[in-house]
Amino acid sequence: MLKKHFIQPRLGTIEVIDDQQVHFLESGSPNGSPVVVLHGCGSLAQEVLLPLENSQHRLIAIDRPGYGLSSPLPPEERGPLGQSFWLERFLETLEAGPVTIVAHSIGSASALHLAARRPELLKALLLISPCCSPLPPKPLILLRAAVAPVIGPAIRRHIMPRWASFFLRHGLRSSSLPNALPSHLKMLPAGHMIRASAIEAMADELRAFNRDMALLAGEPRQLPVHVLFGSQDLIVDPDRHIGWLRQRYPRLLLKRLEGVGHMPHHVAPAVVVRMLNAIVEEPSPFRAAEPGPLTDVA
Repeated sequence: MLKKHFIQPRLGTIEVIDDQQVHFLESGSPNGSPVVVLHGCGSLAQEVLLPLENSQHRLIAIDRPGYGLSSPLPPEERGPLGQSFWLERFLETLEAGPVTIVAHSIGSASALHLAARRPELLKALLLISPCCSPLPPKPLILLRAAVAPVIGPAIRRHIMPRWASFFLRHGLRSSSLPNALPSHLKMLPAGHMIRASAIEAMADELRAFNRDMALLAGEPRQLPVHVLFGSQDLIVDPDRHIGWLRQRYPRLLLKRLEGVGHMPHHVAPAVVVRMLNAIVEEPSPFRAAEPGPLTDVA
């Protein structure tokens, strides 16, 4: 039974930056416009890259710190702000010039912090189901137990990895609702994803989330910010986060997919590709998008 859990992960390139291992996957056209892709909570580069494969752009999907094959950051740096400095170091090592960032869910938080601090490193942001507004506390009983002082090590090192396929399938189904779980996500490497380092990284970035997002500065010059939400997102409340983003980025462009949950990049990948192509083709990072109403896309 355990062999079912150990689907091999997709392996890419490993860079060592300031003694920390950073793993990333590349896809698309090597000569295309550089696009850095950030996954959400509890995921990895392989998942978020799947809907964007065969792009006309140069796609660089990173395992965020502590996930996949990337080293964890020190505990005090694991929130969105600390991860933005980590991302800054990666982009400077990449030497690809200003990049477009595509970020899903909580991956959007570190992208927004980087945009506020170093907008010259970026061409544009495409945020998918972004989790960015400070949030009320949630029970998260299993995750809290997995990082508790006494019982936590046994849970995250033995129990959760042993049942990795179950926990991953449950998490993906919950994130996909009300949509069916896309079949290609069933082939993600559960044993590689449900690891002690990933569980700790998840808990630590959630602990630091509200503190770090309360520190976020305002609009970074005229950087284009485009946002895609599913209207039936049961993980991240669209209205809460759209309202929060509107206050800081009044010129952002918004699209909403009716009947779609937290995974629009898997449910409607063609929409994501069109939005990415449009934002990459904008001629200047200083061009401002006109404010407009929420756009509903069938």
